[in-house]
Amino acid sequence: MEAADQRLKRLRTELLNSLSSGVIADLVDEMQGAGVINTSESEDILQANSTTKNKARSLVDIVSRKGAGASEKFIESLNGADKELCRKLDLYLVKTDASATVPKQTSMTSAGIASIPTTSTPAAPEISLSEEWITPCTQQDYDAISQKTSEVYMTLPKQGRKRLALLINNIEFEEPKMKRSGAEVDEKQMQKLLNGFGYQVETHNNLTAEEMEKVLMAFSNREEHMQSDSTFVVLMSHGLRDKICGKRHNKETQDTFHIDNVFNILNNKNCRGLRGKPKIVIIQACRGTNQGYVYVSDSVSPAPTADYEEDGPFYQIHKESDFICFCSTTPENVSLRHVEAGTIFIQKLVEVMRQNASKFDIEELFFKVQQAFQSFARQLPVKERGTLMKKFYLFPGF
Repeated sequence: MEAADQRLKRLRTELLNSLSSGVIADLVDEMQGAGVINTSESEDILQANSTTKNKARSLVDIVSRKGAGASEKFIESLNGADKELCRKLDLYLVKTDASATVPKQTSMTSAGIASIPTTSTPAAPEISLSEEWITPCTQQDYDAISQKTSEVYMTLPKQGRKRLALLINNIEFEEPKMKRSGAEVDEKQMQKLLNGFGYQVETHNNLTAEEMEKVLMAFSNREEHMQSDSTFVVLMSHGLRDKICGKRHNKETQDTFHIDNVFNILNNKNCRGLRGKPKIVIIQACRGTNQGYVYVSDSVSPAPTADYEEDGPFYQIHKESDFICFCSTTPENVSLRHVEAGTIFIQKLVEVMRQNASKFDIEELFFKVQQAFQSFARQLPVKERGTLMKKFYLFPGF
């Protein structure tokens, strides 16, 4: 039997073109009431999207990413809100609790009437809610920290705020041997984490270096940044010392995106909407070529000497301020990735942030991630290009 989340993904295009604004509003209310989405996600769906289709896209994608249990609740609500659409898409309700029965095969009785044998299916897994998964900030801590306006970046009220994040994850490459198995796990975890912090995540996969630059430039020009208080940019791919590899990169062909470009595109001169606001850059990629034993490396073939030199331009702080970059490993070294569980760096980062963002600022959170690698000598994450002018707190729940 096809899982509910897979059914939503298969029918995604039809749903985006068919859901009305009224039905979307009803579904958002029911999903929030059922605990499938949180208040921040609800506001993002209805307020951060100007068109009905974009609202539908945001709703369907958020729900389907949360798995079969969440998607089943969505289908149940949709059957109540728009029976005609469900009939048209054959999106009938299939229970997955122990008492439910689903069609297995059709046989004919002696009277010529179809008889449908039934079989039980396992119970659906519990849905992990963002408010529970991410430890929320208490009102007392929020009041005590946020009032220190000379030391802490201002956080905009949740209502009307439009936080955006960009995630680029290169998994498939034109050279088949370079496939980053396990990287899809990192993507899901980072999406879940950033969604929980109130960011609408724009995700792109398998881009060339040229496409990465175009995506970043388009992201820097998003009007929503004017109504945001911060942003995250997450880059995950194979890498060289100071470059991210595009999908065409191999031994014979250079397809690399220089990390300096991220800062150039989002700096105070070129990105007016994020001027004076914290910009958090997270990079999961190798910066050297050593290979692990149990884990596979995110490095590529040995790079030219130039890839191991500090050849990036220096910017004065008035041009490039309010940044912090957190790289998965120090220069010259590998970043380890499990072929099923994803990278160690993203695993530790997500764990630390969801448990500790309620009380600590971003630099302290990154420090705690580094501490988690104390007994792991083969890799150490590093903070770079830190030009934050104040402390940046995520204040989960606010």
